[in-house]
Amino acid sequence: MKTEDFLLVIMNSSQKEKIDMDFTHGMNSYGFDLATVLVLGHKSEEFPAAFIISNRQDRVALEVAFKAVKKEVTVNPNIIMTDDTESFCNAWKSVFREPKKRFLCTWHVD
Repeated sequence: MKTEDFLLVIMNSSQKEKIDMDFTHGMNSYGFDLATVLVLGHKSEEFPAAFIISNRQDRVALEVAFKAVKKEVTVNPNIIMTDDTESFCNAWKSVFREPKKRFLCTWHVD
């Protein structure tokens, strides 16, 4: 990461079998994007477990964010759901173990 880069991770201690990650792009004039890490709750409803605010969406920035998450909680999902870029999945696999399954978020399927 460069000194001018910005990365903020906000999380809670929830963890389950499935992690869902997606970036929200272009929602502000500052050049920051929001990545939301979602988990399944007791009633199989998704809720946010972590937020990543950054000016970068690449593997390096996400590895830094996931290492911060790993320091705080034990996360070992069998399934991850991501958008159609490889940065989430590659960063996840470099910090945690490779999940048994990877799903593509339905918003990115035609």
